[in-house]
Amino acid sequence: MIALACALASTGACAAATAVDARALLLGPDAGEAGAPAPGPAPVATRFGAKDSLRLNVEGDWAGNLDGTNIGQGRLGIAWFFVDDFELAFYGSAGYAAETGASGAGVFGGDLQLRWHLFAADTWSVFLSGGCGMIGSSSPVPAGGTNFNFTPSAGVGATIDAWEGTRAYVSVRWYHVSNAGTSSSNPGFNGLDLWVGLSFAL
Repeated sequence: MIALACALASTGACAAATAVDARALLLGPDAGEAGAPAPGPAPVATRFGAKDSLRLNVEGDWAGNLDGTNIGQGRLGIAWFFVDDFELAFYGSAGYAAETGASGAGVFGGDLQLRWHLFAADTWSVFLSGGCGMIGSSSPVPAGGTNFNFTPSAGVGATIDAWEGTRAYVSVRWYHVSNAGTSSSNPGFNGLDLWVGLSFAL
């Protein structure tokens, strides 16, 4: 009788173990851990230049010409990629203008820039840019002109990864300052503008 009972108990244990093994085979090794959350997908970083991405651009630039006029500015901008690799950026700027034979002037203003990153790799890009803005100054810039001017520009530049989510920028462009004929005196400024900066993902 005792041997029969032991045999029946052994048979039941084997059946239970077989059921557990079958469940693990069908549902995976964690099937017995009730309420265990399924692992989610790893977060994917937004590609630089992806449609609808936003960036904060912090820049500094210097513009000069052969007539001895130099304009240095700090620039802060918000950029929006309205389609892949096409960037629309609005900047506020402030700085200082110096001209041979004239007193210096504080300058401030804003401009809108359109950039096309026509060559865009995972860690770098090359872009064309164009834009226009307005600039005010504490005294006429250039000398003999006006305190309020327009600033069209066009150029080429490049970006490269600095660290995760951040790009370094460098660009060279033609930069113009004039009052567009709104005054009888409009000497104008045409110079080479060099600027560098950092672009942070938002």
